[in-house]
Amino acid sequence: MREGHGHAPATIRDEAHRFGPEGQLVGIVSHPDEGKPRTAEAPAVIVLNAGVLHRAGPHRLHVVLTRRLAAAGFASLRLDLGGIGDSIASSDATTFRESAVADTRAAMTGLGDALGARRFVIFGVCAGADNALATALVDERVAGIVLVDAAVYATPRSVLRELQRQLALPGGLPVAARWTAFRVRRRLRRGLARLRRTLAEKPPEGRENPPAEVFRSQLASLADRGVRVLAIYAGMHAENYNHADQLFEAFPDLRGRMDTAYFPDANHTFTQLEDQAALVDVTARWIARYFG
Repeated sequence: MREGHGHAPATIRDEAHRFGPEGQLVGIVSHPDEGKPRTAEAPAVIVLNAGVLHRAGPHRLHVVLTRRLAAAGFASLRLDLGGIGDSIASSDATTFRESAVADTRAAMTGLGDALGARRFVIFGVCAGADNALATALVDERVAGIVLVDAAVYATPRSVLRELQRQLALPGGLPVAARWTAFRVRRRLRRGLARLRRTLAEKPPEGRENPPAEVFRSQLASLADRGVRVLAIYAGMHAENYNHADQLFEAFPDLRGRMDTAYFPDANHTFTQLEDQAALVDVTARWIARYFG
């Protein structure tokens, strides 16, 4: 159960755990250091797989994050969902999402038994963000979620910003014209694909954003329940997300009810070490602010 090079700091203890009724799920818990013992009220943090990547995360992001949180007093689990990394797929769920939610809830129960944790914060990148949101919607033990590159939705302002960016490129007008034509063709293709799936009663393949109103209502329902939400976006979504305020451009009623962060120079997996460090810092500070 290797997670790449590197060792936990001397004050942090990493411990392998198994979860689930058959012990089929594997994860590594980073325990708080002795100088900052975990309190009963503090939530445990669960970090989900980014897509089908091993629990160490893209460029070992999850290792860095969980150890940072442990140093701040939060027991933190980097979990392999069933069928990923060292975990065995054993769920009877019919979809990956249902299986991921069942596995995450099993990990919460296991952490409750092992650590006495009653509340949880879930962190996820990409599909991990979708799974974190889906779990929070059905389990009231979730007190907070951190969503990195969750669903994105273009707005009239974001389209205008991207058009302005295209016009500013060398050969701006032809470049902008090609971008506009490409965008129209892409929207038509997506619309036709959705229509074919509907007629054939087939589920979408791969990751697909839910309808904007569904996503808005999901976030609103969590806010109504008192769940803290931090939505983080990288700067690689073109017109779909290109401004720090864009989530609230799309959903004005969510302003003031959740938090956002935007990294315009980061890619989807926060490859650059300075981007990764900034992401970890924002996440750790946010968790300490609301749950410390």
